[in-house]
Amino acid sequence: MSKNTIQCDQCGLVKGHCLCDYDIDLEATVEFWLLTHENEFSRTNNTGRLIENAFKSTRTFCWSRTEPPLEMIDLMKEYDVYLVFSDDREEEKEKVKDYKVSNKKTAFLLLDGTWKEARKMLRKSPYLDSLPIVALNPKDVSSYDLRRNHDEGHLCTVEVAIALLDLVDAKSQASALTEYFKYFMTRYHDGQYEHKEVKND
Repeated sequence: MSKNTIQCDQCGLVKGHCLCDYDIDLEATVEFWLLTHENEFSRTNNTGRLIENAFKSTRTFCWSRTEPPLEMIDLMKEYDVYLVFSDDREEEKEKVKDYKVSNKKTAFLLLDGTWKEARKMLRKSPYLDSLPIVALNPKDVSSYDLRRNHDEGHLCTVEVAIALLDLVDAKSQASALTEYFKYFMTRYHDGQYEHKEVKND
């Protein structure tokens, strides 16, 4: 069975176990930008789509080692952009800044991919070098269990967005996105055998 015949065009999960019956439409004072590794677009266990579905203001850019996202780079001039990343290395610690409200619009930039891919994206993207880093360092253990190589101590993409909403005191939006994420996990596990027919690294 090919991926195209079983995967929902709208939400990315397999048909019959998708999310399209879930009504969610949220707004926030900040925007989420997803710099997405090309492999993520076909993964059924990708959670960046949940942010896109919940917040229509979300902007998604495809990461390429050889072709910088020119639209995103241009937009960065109009926003206060914070790169969301861990600070477990000295080079990241030096760039950590506290989130502050300013006259500009704020965008949180999330690197959407596996942890290994996110590291590569950061290393191979010089246009990210000047961005201040927001390091979440979560105390709670991630409830995301859909990847064999999921790194302990790191959140999946939608969990990062939930933590950021808490950071900017958007508690009701954080709660609503949490419930959506729980529904995603339930639907994924309901169709776990079908989902495994689609390659998920």
